[in-house]
Amino acid sequence: MISMNYFWHKVKDVKMSDVKAVPTMMMAILISSFYKRKYKDTWLICEEPQEARDNGYWFFRKMCENHPEQHCIYAIDNTSVDYVKVKDLGEVVQYGSLRHWIVYFTCRHNISSQKGGKPNAALCSFIELNGFYNAHNVYLQHGMIKDNLEWLHADRFQTDMFITSAVPEKEYIEENYGYPPGIIKLTGMPRFDNLHHITSSENKIVIMPTWRQWFKLKSRKVKEINDNFAESDYLKKWGELLNNSEFNALIEQHQLKVIFYPHRNMQMYLKEFRQTIKGNVEIASWKDYDLQELLITSKMMITDYSSVFFDMIYMKKPILFYQFDLEQFQKYQYEEGYFKYEDNPFGKSCKDIDTLINEFHTILENDFSCTQDFLKAHSEYFKFFDDQNSERIFNEIRKD
Repeated sequence: MISMNYFWHKVKDVKMSDVKAVPTMMMAILISSFYKRKYKDTWLICEEPQEARDNGYWFFRKMCENHPEQHCIYAIDNTSVDYVKVKDLGEVVQYGSLRHWIVYFTCRHNISSQKGGKPNAALCSFIELNGFYNAHNVYLQHGMIKDNLEWLHADRFQTDMFITSAVPEKEYIEENYGYPPGIIKLTGMPRFDNLHHITSSENKIVIMPTWRQWFKLKSRKVKEINDNFAESDYLKKWGELLNNSEFNALIEQHQLKVIFYPHRNMQMYLKEFRQTIKGNVEIASWKDYDLQELLITSKMMITDYSSVFFDMIYMKKPILFYQFDLEQFQKYQYEEGYFKYEDNPFGKSCKDIDTLINEFHTILENDFSCTQDFLKAHSEYFKFFDDQNSERIFNEIRKD
């Protein structure tokens, strides 16, 4: 059962939309018994309400293409730019609608790339953690885990299956997250199925910093940090890098196209980024770019802590970390797990612009090639390196 301290902590983030969802949920509870037979073998799949681009989408796509005998429904907001492409694959339901709630309460499995991949994240988390309902969750993950994410520990997240992609990732979660034996599965993420047989023909790099929760969540604001984004070190430091004359000279010399793609939780600040960044860089909106296509067509990535760097590693592409606030990030956002930024074989951790530019120059001079240490670690991390990740997950779910 959820602890009261954790419950009251999360109450700070309750929105009006959560309150408005209560009547719909109650109605679904009252009438769901009439639909149990209809949806008893159904797999309900989703990710964020507005998206069909991540592991939920790729798993749904593979099920529609390879296992049409399995009834699957994908939940998505019908105003999403991705709605048509997923509707053309198979059956969909409006995210948060009465029918979505009914399917949630009657389906065989609720499968999502998001912890909050439910008709309403707050309400569903409350009823699941307090034992009022077992949603038979299958957690596909939004990205590979590398940190100690307390909100995914067993006392804060109810799931019947927890998908992992790397050997050290699986071992770390088994040892530290508190789940019973058999819950954690090593299969690979569905979106990895599409990362094979590719070529990066474009002379392009992607810069993708992750979010800072103190800008977004009331429960995560701390006195030591100024949460005014316009005055933040976050905006200032990325602006200094992307406006740096030496950095832009390298971009021009090597004729690179540079895409700056902030995390979706930071997309609300695109205006501020565009006002600050004057270098030869495109500030990208998530609506205009499919993230996976962007990664596939880019030759390298610069990030701070975004776990999507593992997608680049999986494709054997070089990465660099720009980590001007490492101690602050690990203290107030994600505590360090098994992955050590300052001592890993995949990419250098750079605390200042000069160090990053020097490392960037080295990668350019080596034509974006990976080191032997990188390739050796790659084979040790990824037990599976093929396009059968969704199929392995399908087989694991069918065992239940």
